[in-house]
Amino acid sequence: MFIIICKTCLDKKFVCCVFCKNCYVFFECLNEVKMKLIIFRHGETDGNVKNIVQGAGIDCPLNETGKKQAALLRDRLASEKLPAVYCSHLCRARETAEIVASSNHAPVIERDGLEEVHYGIAEGMLSAEAHVKFAAVLEAINDKSTPDRFDVSIPGAETIRGSTERGLNALMKIKADCPYPVAGVATHGALMFNLYYHFFKTERRFANCEYFEVEV
Repeated sequence: MFIIICKTCLDKKFVCCVFCKNCYVFFECLNEVKMKLIIFRHGETDGNVKNIVQGAGIDCPLNETGKKQAALLRDRLASEKLPAVYCSHLCRARETAEIVASSNHAPVIERDGLEEVHYGIAEGMLSAEAHVKFAAVLEAINDKSTPDRFDVSIPGAETIRGSTERGLNALMKIKADCPYPVAGVATHGALMFNLYYHFFKTERRFANCEYFEVEV
């Protein structure tokens, strides 16, 4: 067998096709072009300051600190020249995306599936109150010896597995739809925690306007 690289794929620096000399069967190569996503958390809201459980059911705008954080993130990412920025439908993510995108006048595109984890009946509660009321559930979720911990949730809330799969589907749809090799994604802290664990198999919590990069 020998390898043929067509001009299109040579330009993209990956092997496109394999031709079997004996049976004359043409195979498409499994290699694919990777896309870089820069995934960042929204800026601060008053809900963050008050330590309110702020999931998909709470739509708080950025406060002044959050807008300044987003502007600093815009400056940090300016060299990326992001051609598009995707975001959840929640206004805190949308506002952050608009500020980050302004450095390159990039379009901001809302995408279903990027919203924060839904916390069910804990939505809007003080975080300290929720941790007391749902202590047993949260302990099971955080206990790595619990075999089904990714499928445990507060009543009415999303599971870790469910929110992770939803977020991954959103990222894959961005890859499928976006014509650029890089894009920004404005989303939320808990969803980022779940996605980061999926990609890197380690836990990391993200402060407002922190980000990570991943190839998909």
